Amino acid sequence: QSEPGVAMRTTEKHPSYSVAEVTLSVTDSSEPIRLVWFAPAASGQHPLILISPIRGSDTIVVDGCARIFANEGYHGVIVKRLRNDFQPDAPLSHVEDYLRTAVIRQRQALDWLLTQPGVDTNRVGTFGISYGGIINAALAAVEPRAKVHVIDLAGGPLPGVMRFSEEHSLRRDWDRSRRIHDLTNRQFYEALREVVRTDPVKLAPYVDRDRVLMLIARFDSSVPTRYQLKLWRALGKPRADFVPLGHYTSILALPAHCESIMQFFAEHFAQ
Repeated sequence: QSEPGVAMRTTEKHPSYSVAEVTLSVTDSSEPIRLVWFAPAASGQHPLILISPIRGSDTIVVDGCARIFANEGYHGVIVKRLRNDFQPDAPLSHVEDYLRTAVIRQRQALDWLLTQPGVDTNRVGTFGISYGGIINAALAAVEPRAKVHVIDLAGGPLPGVMRFSEEHSLRRDWDRSRRIHDLTNRQFYEALREVVRTDPVKLAPYVDRDRVLMLIARFDSSVPTRYQLKLWRALGKPRADFVPLGHYTSILALPAHCESIMQFFAEHFAQ
């Protein structure tokens, strides 16, 4: 029997897991929350991993991780990004609004998931990479129901990441918005520092470092390595895998990193 405001459609079935697309209507938004749920086939209560995708795609990269989680007997649920075209002429506060809304939607998805049969409410983890890692780091500070967090290729403070990223789309958005607001690079940076509060570095004191695993790329120019290190230090230097790669080569190497991720989750859930 379907729930009010919930639409679910199974898209794949495998011996050890199934995949469903879920749409959740939320009262405070015209945009529903869309999930891709990789659910283990075995009966009983299973841990849940809430997944935040990269900026450029909803499922690429994290799809493979979710399948690994489900094969290992975990629920892997990707929370798709809110579609929001960048508006260079909008007030700078819209950057904060977007970040804050992204974290709220993760929590709203978790509200529903924790009511579902087969989800162990005491064993909840999160996983995010790149933009998703930034959202995940903020979520770790404000969501007590999630106990362990994997934060990959994320950095902060965010104005610094945005200012010095060599990612083409970020460079373009930065330059267009700065010109429209008639600010120098330094003035634009300082203005963003004032308005962005949902920043992983600002929220880092509220995260238990012993419950965090990071992946840090030594030669990253998309989320510049020095800003990944700033976040790592702000979090109290949690456990981390350091790889001698760039941003996208690290993403390609993610299947190997998944072994560390699975071990990390297993250790904490065993406790």
